[in-house]
Amino acid sequence: MSSHLKNLTENFENLAINPIFNTNWCDMPAEIKVECVGKMELTERLSFRSTAKAERSLVDSQKINIRRCAIHGLPEIRRVTLASKTGKIVFRAFRSANKEFEFLKYIWKIGVFENLYIWLDGKDSKEKLENFNGTIAAKSIDFHFCDEEFIVAILGKVKNGVESITMNADRGISYSVNEILKISHVQNVKYWQIDNYKRMSVLWKVWIDINSKIGTTFQLSTEVYGLFHEFLQHFVDRIVSISQIRVRIRTNNPDRHILLELEFDGFVEFQHSFKFFRLMVISAKMEESEYEDNCRKWIRRMKPEFYVDDM
Repeated sequence: MSSHLKNLTENFENLAINPIFNTNWCDMPAEIKVECVGKMELTERLSFRSTAKAERSLVDSQKINIRRCAIHGLPEIRRVTLASKTGKIVFRAFRSANKEFEFLKYIWKIGVFENLYIWLDGKDSKEKLENFNGTIAAKSIDFHFCDEEFIVAILGKVKNGVESITMNADRGISYSVNEILKISHVQNVKYWQIDNYKRMSVLWKVWIDINSKIGTTFQLSTEVYGLFHEFLQHFVDRIVSISQIRVRIRTNNPDRHILLELEFDGFVEFQHSFKFFRLMVISAKMEESEYEDNCRKWIRRMKPEFYVDDM
């Protein structure tokens, strides 16, 4: 296979010197065209796709790595911004949700995303998403002010392999997380985070009945009081050790425990009322001396704006 690709590449590079196909695109064999499309930047693909309609299916069949895809779909602003690994930016603005979604269907079809940032209004976007029959390949997904129903709909279209999921529940957004937790991506994701959570009954629902990998982490920022005490009450018969800021419990897997940490950073507490929780799957053999004492490191991942002077 590798020798075949090498020969194709050499043929492609020699075309300018020995034009054996009359240098016309239509005279080139399909395998050479595939090589050409694979070398195109996203901007070039979009341009080629719009001008060479006869080759649209060929262009659409080739995947492309996209570093970041930021989607804004609100009544007053609809835009999609794409950043390639080489730093090139593609920007598209739309006057209607239909036009935006038609573009998204194409981008989701060809793109393999390192980061997918989504800020879409719920009902209208969810209805369009239900009519999307494809899948989305993304390494990390950030949901910004999206309701739970829409998040569930998006995650239902995502391929396996997601490593990080973050959700911002500000501006009146409220998750029960019950439906979110049923999704395999959430159950198996290495890192899951919810900012500005406004309900009780979330920490005790995560991972207890799932054989999650060691190192799997859930982080939560909230202004709600009582979550730590609620967790203790729910797992009083599973407690292995407990302190003012940590509780360690057994899971259904004898090799793994869950460690809940409640952290207060004096700097953050002075200016804000947020409390920060980290829930981690750890080895049952882990010693307390191995616990991480520097909470700023993981709080910064949730609230980097609080520590701008430390960067």
